[in-house]
Amino acid sequence: MIKNTRFTETLNTYGFVPAWIIGGISSFCRFFEVLVSAYVIFNLSESALLVALNSGLRVAPLLAVGSIIGKYSDKFDKRFFINFSTLIFITSSLIAFILMITNLIEVWHLLSLSFFSGLGWAFEFPSRRSFMGDILKSSNVSLGIGMDLTISNFGRFIGPVAAGILIDYFIDYSFVFSSSFYLVSFIMSLLIFKTTKKNIPNSVEKYKVSSPFKSLIKNHMFRTVLLVTIVCNIWAFPTTSMVPVIAETILKVNPTLLGILVGAEGAGCLIGSLFIAGVKNRKIQSLLFVSGSFIFLISIFIFSLSDIYILSVILLFFGGLGVAGFSTMQSVIIVDRTASNLRGSAMGYLSTTIGMQPFGALNVGIICSIFMPASGIRLSSLQGLVLMVVLLAMSELWQRKQTN
Repeated sequence: MIKNTRFTETLNTYGFVPAWIIGGISSFCRFFEVLVSAYVIFNLSESALLVALNSGLRVAPLLAVGSIIGKYSDKFDKRFFINFSTLIFITSSLIAFILMITNLIEVWHLLSLSFFSGLGWAFEFPSRRSFMGDILKSSNVSLGIGMDLTISNFGRFIGPVAAGILIDYFIDYSFVFSSSFYLVSFIMSLLIFKTTKKNIPNSVEKYKVSSPFKSLIKNHMFRTVLLVTIVCNIWAFPTTSMVPVIAETILKVNPTLLGILVGAEGAGCLIGSLFIAGVKNRKIQSLLFVSGSFIFLISIFIFSLSDIYILSVILLFFGGLGVAGFSTMQSVIIVDRTASNLRGSAMGYLSTTIGMQPFGALNVGIICSIFMPASGIRLSSLQGLVLMVVLLAMSELWQRKQTN
């Protein structure tokens, strides 16, 4: 159980609350816009491949520049990176709104804007999380990151639900809705600058490391996090981009019910993260991370067999519980077990593995285009389960060789 003293101490840390709010808004808007874009793209093109590609392009910049941004965020002021990301988000959403309201929107517009918005995430993700690690006391890092993931998972849940409602009634105004939230993020990013260097604990190390990756990869859990993240972002998470396609072609539900279906995963994430946010035991953190990824893969495999709406909602909810363990402990492990002068680099390398999702989007999209969307999800999740077992076994063998 989380102690009130730790909770209030974390909230009172100068700069934490604005960074925390930015994370929640970023998550809400990202999942909101992904669903709106997916709906519009499928209605314009009827292509499962393009729907999957749209989701992949949102994270592609993390692969391209994530590690570079993470490295430079260790050298420069992370607050400028956070502020710049909010400007990218606002610009992307406003352009999409103008194109929608003037009825000029085309598939390539949405694909391009997804990539542009993803560039903002490439700046925000490694910088903001490592910034939190810098300003929080070491004893509060796991709780702070857990709280950050909790509000992000709330956005993951409520974003698709809001998207479903707006698609049904005010679809042309969807992107101005998200841009108004990003404006709040921009204001919060300015408040972060009230956090002066005096507010950052003296424990933040400043010495340079010639080869950050070589230093980090020797850590068994860092290596495990990267491997599991690669598997999940190529063979697990891209399958969720097919949920709107399955909702329309197999479950045959309206946009509001589609929003609830997609939001079910976010609800599972939110509830799961509420229970595990304050976990400090490192063995339990590692167990939650690995088991969470397996739960998600198994849930989406069974989801691909369902043609009943309520059952599909329940399965995605359980998948969300797995994602809670995976996503919450992913950042906790990286930030909490990494030297402060390497946190930006570590989060940058993590961003790169998350950025591999476009390869998964192509994999799922091509299979779904050739066969059926359900078949693409089934095959991809099965591949992920097999690869997860193989890679974790190989990492464990490497660790044993190092210790012998």
